[in-house]
Amino acid sequence: MNFPLYKRMFGFVRPFLPKLTLAIFFSVIVGAIATSPVPLIQTVFDDIFQEKDYFLLKIVPLGLAGLYLVKAALSYVQNLIIFGISWELIVSVRDKLFTHIHHLPFGFFEKNQVGQLISRIINDVSIMQSTITRLLKEFIQNGIMMIGLLGWLFYMKWDWALMSLVIFPLVVLPISNIARKLKRLSHQGQELLGDLNSTILESFSGVKIVRAFGLEPQEIKKFGKTNDAYLQVMKKNVKYIEITSPLLEFLGIASASVILWYGGSEVLEGRVTQGTFIAFLVALFMLYGPVRLLFRIFANFQVSLAGAERVFAILDMKEEKVREGDLVLNGFHDSIEYRNVSFKYPTRSTLVLDRIDLKVPKSHAIAIVGMSGAGKTTLADLLFRFFDVTQGEILIDGKNIQEYRLASLRNNLALVTQDTFLFNDTIWNNILFGRPEATEEEVIRAAKAAHVHDFVQKLDDKYGTVVGERGLKLSGGQRQRLAIARAILRDAPILVLDEATSSLDSESEKLVQEALHNLMENRTTFVIAHRLSTVKHAHKIIVMDHGRIVETGTHDDLLEHSGLYRKYYDMQFRDKNVDGDSMTQTESHEVQ
Repeated sequence: MNFPLYKRMFGFVRPFLPKLTLAIFFSVIVGAIATSPVPLIQTVFDDIFQEKDYFLLKIVPLGLAGLYLVKAALSYVQNLIIFGISWELIVSVRDKLFTHIHHLPFGFFEKNQVGQLISRIINDVSIMQSTITRLLKEFIQNGIMMIGLLGWLFYMKWDWALMSLVIFPLVVLPISNIARKLKRLSHQGQELLGDLNSTILESFSGVKIVRAFGLEPQEIKKFGKTNDAYLQVMKKNVKYIEITSPLLEFLGIASASVILWYGGSEVLEGRVTQGTFIAFLVALFMLYGPVRLLFRIFANFQVSLAGAERVFAILDMKEEKVREGDLVLNGFHDSIEYRNVSFKYPTRSTLVLDRIDLKVPKSHAIAIVGMSGAGKTTLADLLFRFFDVTQGEILIDGKNIQEYRLASLRNNLALVTQDTFLFNDTIWNNILFGRPEATEEEVIRAAKAAHVHDFVQKLDDKYGTVVGERGLKLSGGQRQRLAIARAILRDAPILVLDEATSSLDSESEKLVQEALHNLMENRTTFVIAHRLSTVKHAHKIIVMDHGRIVETGTHDDLLEHSGLYRKYYDMQFRDKNVDGDSMTQTESHEVQ
């Protein structure tokens, strides 16, 4: 028995104790009323029929009907209370789990699939909390009914009661084994359900790639394989849950058969009345109902435990301990400095950044170039404190960024990434996300600056157009411009553009470059780019390779030195010239 786990699960119920106590009180009354037919049957056969008491014959049916009317009313009220608490608990625990996940380190998201996290928030919490309240109500109600019926059995014939109950200890061991198997199967089922969520999420999110490469059969096969595995687990689950009922029913009938033979003999010999005999059999048959349900509750509770273990496995993870100071960054006045900064991800052993020294004066634009994996994006991520440096320090206005409050630090930063993320909401709300308190005039001004306003006016619903999941209804260039509008609206003094023009066609890039040049004025800007044509006008260009800064200078200076930057430049523009020559030859051939 995992008592600490039980304690934690029922700990969530503590705020609802007054309501729960009332529901339990009603359960006690309902359980007690459910046993009332036993003494009434004995009274009918031993008193009413033997004594021919017509008055009692009228009173007993009315009393029985009245009792069951009260039982029905109390059952309805207790169900309202129990299921109301159940849904409040589900919402509460989901909020807690969702909030906790948002405070976990970035490395957590590298290790866990989104589909698995969705499964834990939706399925596991639902199984854990709804089962707790529902099973608690059923356990108390059926427990009271069982105790009441046992009381009547021992009151009427204690020796018969002992004879009829002697077989029940025989089922305790098999039921315990079944419960352990159910818990293991429930773990497997929830894991497979998480895999199904991940498969669905990936397949539908990348539906364009799936169709373009004709991957539908593979995706369907992948889904079918996991789905079939889930089916097999659920079939085993049903097999073990349902075996308890016929087992208990058989043992119950065997016990009743013994009493029918032995008790019937005593009735024929005149040692026991007919009323006692019939009432005992009725109570015995009624007893198997709550006993069977209590064993099923015990089995089902194992499913709830499996869900709880998966939920608590997340809640027990330590939240990201971000060292914050008390300073508030109100604006940016002097410079940003990386001083001997080295960094490696918690899940990896090699350094991603190695002894970086860099100083960026206010209002300067610095471009960061290099091959994929050189550490360009990581350099900017450290400024936002998505991760903290492994060695060295980053300073803003001469103060270590860890001395500033995290919220005030990020309020002075704006980010546009190469992987544009838009919410499944209106164009207006996606821009407003940059600064929720912005006025209508400010939103439209930002949209115009990013050249969003013109294409929005051509849409049927204008700014009220819903962009679809991740902006699926917009083109790549439109999505990128929308993200830039969001950054413009934020109006932060420090701007990070991570491949901000990578998804734009030539015309869009020209429009956005104009907007970005205006935006970058009087702002300190980090421009991360592969396309060197976008960084030529930066005040300084740094070239990164294998996590180190290997070259620094302006565009012209770096071209003169014939280093790595010159190599990248020649590769890009040689390819471009070759393409241009080929096009010219083709056009010439077509003219001829």
